Amino acid sequence: MAGFATKPRGKPRLRTELSEADESRLTEAVALFGLPKAEVVRRLIRASVQAGPALSAENTRAVVELASQVRMVGRNLAQVLKAIHRGQAARLEDTEAVWRGLHEVVAAINDELTEMTVAYGSKLRREARLTLPGEVAR
Repeated sequence: MAGFATKPRGKPRLRTELSEADESRLTEAVALFGLPKAEVVRRLIRASVQAGPALSAENTRAVVELASQVRMVGRNLAQVLKAIHRGQAARLEDTEAVWRGLHEVVAAINDELTEMTVAYGSKLRREARLTLPGEVAR
């Protein structure tokens, strides 16, 4: 049986399987940016290397600090829970300021983490030349 002569490909190719969710996201990106699927993928690959790690050294330090704050909040909640189990908890009305303060700390942590991740997504899109409508291209 004669073998078929295969000529070498000029460019490397990638074939991959995507989950339905990833396929949906890719389809959304194609529609959003008006580019073919292959071009969206190529740009994201290039940009992921150019954009560098997801967190800068400064953001890494911020995450460490935020994690410390989350641990403090957790310890405070554990103390409150122990007091409730011992029957020593104050009335809810008396502790409202504490709960509001706790909520503010958690909201601030959430906002800071969101800002970091949104900023990195924006940076990645800029590197890939895939800016969203209304997003400033630098």
